[in-house]
Order: sequence, then C-alpha cells, then structure tokens
Amino acid sequence: MSRNVFVVGASAGIVLLFAGIYGMGSISTMSWGLPAFIVGMFLLIGDVVILATRLVGGGGPSGGVFGQMKSFLGTGNQDLVGTGLPATALIASMRDTGTMVNDQLVVAFDLRVQPASGAPYVVAHRQILPRLLTGAVLPGRTVQVWTDPADPQRLVIDWSALPTQV
Repeated sequence: MSRNVFVVGASAGIVLLFAGIYGMGSISTMSWGLPAFIVGMFLLIGDVVILATRLVGGGGPSGGVFGQMKSFLGTGNQDLVGTGLPATALIASMRDTGTMVNDQLVVAFDLRVQPASGAPYVVAHRQILPRLLTGAVLPGRTVQVWTDPADPQRLVIDWSALPTQV
C-alpha cells in the first residue's frame, strides 16, 4: 500500500476525532459525538502504527526496530529454516539471558559455525530453547543451523534436528 492511503486514513481519523470532541461537548449531540470520537481514535492510531511500522521496519525480515526486538528476544530468523544455507554449529558456550518468551528461556549461544563449504566462523546468537531440549543442549554439542546467504552472522538453530555430541 502507498503512503497516501495511510495519510488519507489518518486525516479521516483526525477529522472524526475532532468532530467527536465537538459532539461530546453538548448533551444534544452526545449521541453521535462519542462514537465519532472512538472511530476517529481507532483510525488515527491504527494508521499511525501501520505507517510507522512500514517506515521504521527497514527492508528485510530483521530490519528496523521491530526486527531488532525480535532478534533480542530470540524469536526472529525463522524465515531461514529451509530457505537459508544449511550448516552445523558447535555450541562453544551458552548462558541464560534472563528473558522468557511464552514461558520458554531465551539463551545466548556462542557458536562455531561450519558451513558446507568454507572456513568455520564464530557467531553470537540468541534464540528460544525449547523446554524439551533443555538437558540435551549443552556446550560441546553440535546443532543444525540455517544461515542467511547475504549475512552469515544471521542464522537460526533448527530444533527439529536433535543436537549431537562431537
């Protein structure tokens, strides 16, 4: 959608908002003032949030403020599963971040990634650790990862493949 659609929606929201304020100022017009105010608020806030998301979101799944928040919480990069480059990664170390998402731990991993072709490299990565794998994921184990071809530091651990011991 173009920005013009959002500008028109936000403008309509502002008009309804002020009409609602005017309408609530008198007992005789209060019957339409409150609904106009509420609809105006929803239009204005909704359009501003959508427009800001598009403007700030950047280009790509992990761009912008929301992408950074997803990365910090360990919920981003799921788009790489099956579409990125497969590799293995040795868990060099791991630590609790003190953050939980949907009652699951977000863990900070230091990984030594071994791509199918090329030299290994080190990545600091945060991701949710499924509860059922808590005891199986330990330093020294190898996990399956999918990496972004454009940015090898961007990856996701594929929990559908169980960790193996080296």
